[in-house]
Amino acid sequence: MNMDINARHETVLDPTVLRLGDLYAQALLESLPAAQADAVADELDALEGAMDTVPGARDLLLGFLGRSEDRTRRLERVFAGRVSERVEALLGVLERHGRLTVLPAVIRSFRRRLNDKMGRVAMTLTTAVPLDAAELAEIRASLAASLGVEPMLQTRVDETLIGGAVLRVGDQVFDSSVKNQLEQLRKNIARKSQ
Repeated sequence: MNMDINARHETVLDPTVLRLGDLYAQALLESLPAAQADAVADELDALEGAMDTVPGARDLLLGFLGRSEDRTRRLERVFAGRVSERVEALLGVLERHGRLTVLPAVIRSFRRRLNDKMGRVAMTLTTAVPLDAAELAEIRASLAASLGVEPMLQTRVDETLIGGAVLRVGDQVFDSSVKNQLEQLRKNIARKSQ
């Protein structure tokens, strides 16, 4: 079966596929000792990266190529001894149940569930200039102390901010940039002059 990339992405966004992926992710996370969870998450992330960068990997992993028996043998040949027993077992279970297409949803849900369990929160910090390691460590520590979570901080540089920073935590945005302050000042002056 030859599917185009847009059809694959639509499949991943299907609520039924997302729900199935979440169920498999939950079962996998519950079956793991806590000490192994991060390593399995890293392996799953690597599989997802391979699907995006290695030609033919998405079709192989998601089972679009060949009959079920052939896909099973191919999965065993490619992954035996190269991934943990847990990841290999997950791929086998998905293949046996004809659900390899939910693998991207499993990966996304597993990482989200693991981060929730570990109290980790993804955040994006945008600054006008790059920050050094000491500044980043200080910001991480401050965020951890004030929010009571482990910040998973990604950084970006946007020179148009002029100074200050913009922090995005989920759907919330905290904008202390000079650009934003100037915009607020402009709006206040415009309101007062009307």
